[in-house]
Amino acid sequence: MNYLFKKSINNWDDWGAVFQSISDFRELIKKIYLKEGLLGYDDISNLTPGTNAVFKAGKYAIKIFAPKESGANTDSDYRAELKSMQKAINMGLNAPTIVAASSIQDKYLFRYLIMDYIDGQEANKVLKNYSNNKKKAFVNKLRNNLHKLNIKPRDQVNGNLIQERIIKNKRWTKFNDSIKEQIIDIVMNYKLSEYVYVHGDLIGDNIIIDSKDNIFIIDYADSIIAPVEYEYPPMAFDLFNFDTQMIHEYFKDLEYDTLVEKLFIGTLMHEFGSYFVEIIYNKCTNDEVSNLLDIKEIKNMIYSLLKA
Repeated sequence: MNYLFKKSINNWDDWGAVFQSISDFRELIKKIYLKEGLLGYDDISNLTPGTNAVFKAGKYAIKIFAPKESGANTDSDYRAELKSMQKAINMGLNAPTIVAASSIQDKYLFRYLIMDYIDGQEANKVLKNYSNNKKKAFVNKLRNNLHKLNIKPRDQVNGNLIQERIIKNKRWTKFNDSIKEQIIDIVMNYKLSEYVYVHGDLIGDNIIIDSKDNIFIIDYADSIIAPVEYEYPPMAFDLFNFDTQMIHEYFKDLEYDTLVEKLFIGTLMHEFGSYFVEIIYNKCTNDEVSNLLDIKEIKNMIYSLLKA
């Protein structure tokens, strides 16, 4: 059979070798656009890579999800992102409009989302050049957006959800067993905030700032229902990049000790908490993070790094 997508995907490495290739996806994108009645399939460029294949084609951004043959939970990822994006739009957040959401059967079943392309720059490329006043304005716009998002769901939530996620999180494998036991013990004995909708991945790549300084929140693939602390580490340690002005402006209603505690707990419960621990540890030491003996050292490091 003459497939439009010709590469073989048998594992995650196969997908990683091809997911940014315009030439490998060009004909597939053309067929999708024709199917959806859209123009612009002949003008394709790369966007910042994530887990899935993401391109700008014409005036739209198209995300093609990894097929199940890659080992990714494609169906779940697609449904979660579509649902979260629709919810964000309904809540009044600045988010891209969904133009199409469907799938196409070729060599593999590819699910896709097509959204309006936001003409702007990723926040991590812009904020470093902002004046103090512009940083403050940005933070306030972000707060206003998240005030709409971080609300309590109508349905009752399993209160053990986060603890279960921590226990199953394989990303802590580089740490010794005592560290993992500490993490579970600390979170299990911490009085978590009530569960709310969270974006879950508010890093610099996932906020677009246009020429008028409007902000748009994109990529809802990691959105879940969780205590609000879950939202904080990506913001503080990636989006704000440890910038004390922006961090203290965003969390201005919290006492400093409370802020540090919430950032620490948010890091331990986060799906990518091990990544944030490594960033913090590397900022404060020249040692390998695998040599960390007490997770509470990270709390002390956060305290020192963010002290105004």
